Amino acid sequence: MKNRKLIIFSILLILSTNVFSQTFNDVLKAIEDNNKEIQAGNKYVESKRFEHKLNNLPGGPSLSYGYFPDNSSVSGTKEVFEVSQSFQMPCFYKNQSAYSKLMIGTEELNQLVVRQNVLIEAKSFLVEYVYLLKQISILSKRLKYAEDIYNAYLVRSELGDANALEINKAKLHLLRVQKQDKDLQTQFLAIKEKLMNLNGGDDLNIGIINYPVENLLDLDTLLFERLEQDPGLLYNQKAFEASEKRVKVIKNLQLPEFSMGYGSETVADEKFKGLIVGVSIPLWGSKNKIQQAKAESDFYNVNNDFLKTKRISETKIQFEKVQSLKENLESYETVLSSVNNEELLNKSLELGEISVIEFFTEMFYFYEIYDDYLLVEKEYHQAVAELYKYKM
Repeated sequence: MKNRKLIIFSILLILSTNVFSQTFNDVLKAIEDNNKEIQAGNKYVESKRFEHKLNNLPGGPSLSYGYFPDNSSVSGTKEVFEVSQSFQMPCFYKNQSAYSKLMIGTEELNQLVVRQNVLIEAKSFLVEYVYLLKQISILSKRLKYAEDIYNAYLVRSELGDANALEINKAKLHLLRVQKQDKDLQTQFLAIKEKLMNLNGGDDLNIGIINYPVENLLDLDTLLFERLEQDPGLLYNQKAFEASEKRVKVIKNLQLPEFSMGYGSETVADEKFKGLIVGVSIPLWGSKNKIQQAKAESDFYNVNNDFLKTKRISETKIQFEKVQSLKENLESYETVLSSVNNEELLNKSLELGEISVIEFFTEMFYFYEIYDDYLLVEKEYHQAVAELYKYKM
């Protein structure tokens, strides 16, 4: 009972004042800022950004020192000192830098996919939240109406103007509405908990009461936009470009590696010093490394075509679903805007044109139709949110 009063008070506050004047985007922005999964993903991308940049520069210089006393053939101590720097061919650093940028891009796009999935889940919950608000608002009126009818029949029973069957029917109607009210309270608290969890555990002061207004695009425009903006597709394309660049990097690694440095050798009173030049030629495993990199590039290339075909098919199916729900919704709105069954049924009952059983039978039917309308409205807005997921 305490929860019900709290929920009703919150709803009345929102409906009467619209204190926060929020939009869906306002709430989604708060969730994006506070969501732990998004925050963790941002930190991970930051760490990978530094990791990929580390490979763009050659390793540090190498130093060595040798001390050899007690030489048997030459009196005196021998000391050897050497410092050198290894480096790849210049083309390697150029390709490696480009590869690192592409890999950082894939990490950022992958994070966009994570962010998108969190926000579409949050938006679906917000649609559910508005749906429950509408149901609770309607059910509050139905509950009062059911209580008034039941109390009226109790009075009529005392006056001998109502029989037990009519009282029982009014009581069953009241019990049914009371059960629906309790179920809605549970669902409303659950959806608030889910939204709070997505908000990093912090409570959300939600002030929205209506669904967002969406301007539907035609199918061709929709397909063009999604293929250009979908982060999942962009990720795979970027991964393909990175894999192609990786092939070049690995080929560069099969070229000789050079080293240059300075060395000195001191034996007794004699000292030798000068430049040191070295070369390392990789011989083992180069063919397999290149083939592995090419196979990975081929995978992303084929997968890119597969994902585009899949996205086109998904978009067409979702577009048709939205259109179908839109037509159903418009049909419900047309019919419901022209009838007021509650008022007509109440007048018919008062005039004795219908029995109590007929009254409640018709009332239940009208309630079911209106509930179906609210459900279709919710499903439509959830379907639209999924259709435009790529924009989030």
